[in-house]
Amino acid sequence: MLELDRILVIIEPGEESQPALEKAVQLAKYADSELELMISDYNAYLEDGYYFDPVQAQKMRYEHGETHIAEMEALAEPLRKQGLTITVTTAWGNPPYEEVVRRVNETKPSIVIKSTRHHNKLARLVLSNEDWELIRYCSAPLLLVKTHLWETSPVFIASVDPDHANDKPAALDNKLIASAQSLASISGGDVHLFHSAWMPPLSGVYPVKTDEEEEGRKLTKLAEDNGLCQSSAHWSVQDILHALPDKVEELNASAVVIGAVSRSRLDRVLIGNTAEKILDKLECDVLVIKPDEMPPPAKVLL
Repeated sequence: MLELDRILVIIEPGEESQPALEKAVQLAKYADSELELMISDYNAYLEDGYYFDPVQAQKMRYEHGETHIAEMEALAEPLRKQGLTITVTTAWGNPPYEEVVRRVNETKPSIVIKSTRHHNKLARLVLSNEDWELIRYCSAPLLLVKTHLWETSPVFIASVDPDHANDKPAALDNKLIASAQSLASISGGDVHLFHSAWMPPLSGVYPVKTDEEEEGRKLTKLAEDNGLCQSSAHWSVQDILHALPDKVEELNASAVVIGAVSRSRLDRVLIGNTAEKILDKLECDVLVIKPDEMPPPAKVLL
């Protein structure tokens, strides 16, 4: 079950548009949530001894932080008049995502919301390096916002793997579905399941035949076990790189709920080889969920 009592919103400093805040406000109105706005920033120019002596650099960092506080207060004030409870905080650190992770560990928000953005005027929305690091190290559910406000009766797709062929913990599928159902419950939306049954060819040449009856049975059982009807369960023999974006477009989905799993002793928390490739391809929002039993990652220096 996805709780939404406290939402941490990552604000993009100096940006006129704040999609993450817009989405957070929508969720807060659905679930009567409290919001915390945060700017985590770093600029080597303001480090001690870079251009300024330590005393002057410290003063300028303080003024820099105060500017961010004023910026977030300007965003928060009209929302407070709408009845929302909002606090603001700022942090300084290199890299900035580590300060976000530290704040998450300290305050235990229900969910973290961050927007993705264009890398240039011609590029589509893609995940930045900071997005990937938050996927790896953020212990709270992470909603990466790519779209505008969710429509009336939004559709949420839980990307599941009843085969567990990709080493995903079995309990995680139920958690993904429960998270999608939580979003659907507060927004009046619908939940669908999706599974790609594609298998790579043997030796890269010989195609592997899929047992369609067995795949359908397992996915239908997973749906029924979670209170969903058979018509809400979809699977494809296509690889997920193509099949999931197609299903998102077909259902006009507002968000995909996907699981993050630990892949190595070096603590890299990845989405998985196939799913990691599609995150940039999905035009809808992406909610990243981690299994309950996964220990918090610790960085390893090589």
